[in-house]
Amino acid sequence: MKWNLWREAVHVVIVGFQAQGTPGRALVDGAQRMRLLGEDLVVRAQIHTLGGFSAHAGQSDLVKWAGHFQPHPQLYLVHGELDKMQALQTRIKAVHGWEAQIPVEGQTIQL
Repeated sequence: MKWNLWREAVHVVIVGFQAQGTPGRALVDGAQRMRLLGEDLVVRAQIHTLGGFSAHAGQSDLVKWAGHFQPHPQLYLVHGELDKMQALQTRIKAVHGWEAQIPVEGQTIQL
């Protein structure tokens, strides 16, 4: 990709979620310049995104899955963007009445 981002005739197709702070996310967000593999690049390629491809379960699937545990476990949401984890936390509370915790980075959890 490094060798072709500067070319206007190039089309880059990004499939799936791109986390904040990654080169893929920068491209999806429309970066015109970026640093990749130690080199500053101008982005002239056309960037296309295809949604709907993910190795992760969606919120509805996770809430349904969690509902199978009896008694309900302590839930800790530790992977994802904060706003998405907060939305899942709210949904778990609404559907199951359970409190899911979102620990802060570096926090130790006693199991």
